[in-house]
Amino acid sequence: MPSEPDKNLLFEFRSYDFAPGAAPRYLELFQTSGLEYVTRHLPLGGYWLTDTGALNTLHHIWIYRDFAHRAECRVGLAADKEWNQGFIPQGFPLILRQQSRFMRLEKGSETLSNVVRDVGRQYHSHAAGSPLFAGSWYGLLIGSEAEGQGEHIGRWRVVSGEGPGTAISLARFTNPAEVTFPKGPAARHEMLRPCSFSPLG
Repeated sequence: MPSEPDKNLLFEFRSYDFAPGAAPRYLELFQTSGLEYVTRHLPLGGYWLTDTGALNTLHHIWIYRDFAHRAECRVGLAADKEWNQGFIPQGFPLILRQQSRFMRLEKGSETLSNVVRDVGRQYHSHAAGSPLFAGSWYGLLIGSEAEGQGEHIGRWRVVSGEGPGTAISLARFTNPAEVTFPKGPAARHEMLRPCSFSPLG
């Protein structure tokens, strides 16, 4: 049996909306001038750009032991001079809207377990002009009890934020030729492109 992450972990699912064309600019800034500083403090799980559904949206997952751990991490980030004086003035004006959901894991995977084991790692900045995206694809399924098609990564339940009680699932496809779509009703389905620095890539 594949190992599963601790179901008491707190997964934060954040979504940032951008004007058309602004999300790739934000990503370029983030991976060259922000990634190294934010991951000094916050435990990164995954980072994606939407390709269907609500376009020009970046989704990202951060993985905490509990709410107290999240508060401690964010205090550290708020005091980080390089993040606050370097990245924020350039990156944050590009964001139109932010949303955060807290989630509890219901069903994990070996892939997710491997990411959780490595959580808390600091990532180094990428050189300017580095690729923004990995070669795989993800399916994000919201509001359905069914799992998405593809390699199951995880299914969570929202506990705070929009839609408490809503199921959220992620599935991965290694290349576009493998992509299939969910069967049956759901509140929302989006295809996502994982960023090159995303642990869930």
